[in-house]
Amino acid sequence: MNKREIGRRLEEFVAQQIEVIESNCRPTKNSGASTEIQDILSSFFAVQCKVDNNHSNIIIKKKDWEKLFKDLPINSKRLPIFVNQQKEGIITITLSVQDFFRLIYKCYKATNEI
Repeated sequence: MNKREIGRRLEEFVAQQIEVIESNCRPTKNSGASTEIQDILSSFFAVQCKVDNNHSNIIIKKKDWEKLFKDLPINSKRLPIFVNQQKEGIITITLSVQDFFRLIYKCYKATNEI
């Protein structure tokens, strides 16, 4: 399986996870090369997926992280998340510390637990 196919599977996996709360979520068509900028079409999230077949470590390039935020419209309510799959297939999500704690606070406020 080539890198493009692995990337497409990653995008489909992430879209399936989001579909639990957003039924019309889907991977974009030809992300980055069309009007659909992010890798997943979602009302709640701005998602950038990257596959790294060269490293066992979880590595995010600064330019990729910055692009995720640059592509968001001003005052967007979508949560920017960076999904990374490394060499062994481990999938992680990176988000800013402010966004992480904002989610935790909302969860705690709504349920009184984490």
